[in-house]
Amino acid sequence: MDQDVFLTILTKAMEIERDGFQFYRLAAERAEDAGARETFEHLAAEERRHHEALQHQVRAVLERGTWDAGAVPREDRSLDPSGDVFSDGFRRRIQGRHLEMSALSIGILLERNAIDFYTRQADEAESEDVRRFFRELADWETEHYRMLLRQDEALRDDYWAENRFAPLD
Repeated sequence: MDQDVFLTILTKAMEIERDGFQFYRLAAERAEDAGARETFEHLAAEERRHHEALQHQVRAVLERGTWDAGAVPREDRSLDPSGDVFSDGFRRRIQGRHLEMSALSIGILLERNAIDFYTRQADEAESEDVRRFFRELADWETEHYRMLLRQDEALRDDYWAENRFAPLD
């Protein structure tokens, strides 16, 4: 692959991670629920690590003209993706929690877009090392996506009913 094309792909990937980091950081700062705040902080930190790994690859390509096959970032597994993000108190006071619910929806879209981008890059990569790197990023974003989707599905009916968004019978 042409070095300029490769650098363009890495730059786009860094933009995706930067946008995710900024969004999750903002969501964490504004979230009132402690569980939501902790989750958004965790996601922001992971997006920052992804960005740093991509920056490392850009430096490797610029300095050595080649991909650093040994530099696959390790994911922080301290957050249980199958657990509840929001506290029980949040569920009891879901009315008016528009920011947290909107953050879930936007996060789901961000993660889906990242998955699609990384999967496409892995599928088109000529090198197995590059394929593995982008697959790893796609897998991590898939975990984020599934966690956020599970939370959105668990809270949606209560949120809609409490905020009178649900259709009337």
